[in-house]
Amino acid sequence: MASAQRPSDAADLGPVSVGEFDSEDHFAMAASLADQLEEGWKAARDDLRAFKPPVDRPDGVVVCGMGGSAIGADVVRVCMPGLTVPFEVVRAYDLPAWVSPRTLVVAVSYSGNTEETLACADDAFARGCRPVCVATGGALGALARKRDRPLVTVPPGMQPRAALGYLATSLAATLDWAGLVGDFAPQVAEAAEIVRSMAAELHPAVPDEANPAKPLARRLHGHVALIYGAGVTAPAARRWKGQINENGKAPAFFAEFPELNHNEIVGWTGDPALARTMHVVLLVDPRANERIARRIDYTAEHLSGRTAGVDVVTAAGESPFARVCSVITMGDFVSLYLAVLSGVDPTPVAAIEELKRHLRS
Repeated sequence: MASAQRPSDAADLGPVSVGEFDSEDHFAMAASLADQLEEGWKAARDDLRAFKPPVDRPDGVVVCGMGGSAIGADVVRVCMPGLTVPFEVVRAYDLPAWVSPRTLVVAVSYSGNTEETLACADDAFARGCRPVCVATGGALGALARKRDRPLVTVPPGMQPRAALGYLATSLAATLDWAGLVGDFAPQVAEAAEIVRSMAAELHPAVPDEANPAKPLARRLHGHVALIYGAGVTAPAARRWKGQINENGKAPAFFAEFPELNHNEIVGWTGDPALARTMHVVLLVDPRANERIARRIDYTAEHLSGRTAGVDVVTAAGESPFARVCSVITMGDFVSLYLAVLSGVDPTPVAAIEELKRHLRS
């Protein structure tokens, strides 16, 4: 990988260029999302069937996780409009003060060894909760087996961020098992159908004129990406940011409507040269309410000409899960093409591993 030459912005992002940098076939992992959704939904339901839900009517849901292991919870949360109890995603060492033995706590760590998630699991047991664990194994898997708690096992051998389909459907199946939502299976089926079609369209073998991810990656390359979402697309904006960071090895940031119209929009009125180093991507849900749509339209017009560019990516599908997965699929492929344009391997995350070594020492 180190001997490969950095392609120019005009280079063909075809299978040969991709193969020079993608050491662990991360493109294939991105293309596997549809299979992950179908397989993960079935496997999680099978794993949970042997256990009884910890309480009849939970007073809330708390999902503990970090990075790629947490984003699935953000996705599932916006796809459950019928959920009538609080749903909080914890990216920290401690559970919220309101968590009680009646709270459904789900600890998610792809490796099973994430220290923040393990701390939250210990906290849950100390408070009398009976958490559900989602992992490939590791210390979290061992804890679940020791305490006789449900362990939803996801396939090993991937980067956590590449296992989104398994992690998201594991959480959806857990909420279904706990009696908190209606049948989620139709949403899974529609999402799988849409992202499977998109993965074929976004494949490296498809040229720029028929592959929208490639020209978007070229426009973003060399700029700081700012990803804006709202409602269903808000977790997708967070996902885009993380994927550009980890796959593309580039800085990126995200924000949500309508909050960003109350602060961030002012930041564009300062230094014009600084603004032109940034490229904005608006993730649009065609089913968003009219007031959000008006804000997005105004923001696009306001930023046009001030920044390096403004692009709009529109969600596809009827169900919330399909719509958020469609936008995520586009972002995953864009981030991978950005890696190729920068001449880097999308898989390794050396900075994270260095931090872990530092903390251990």
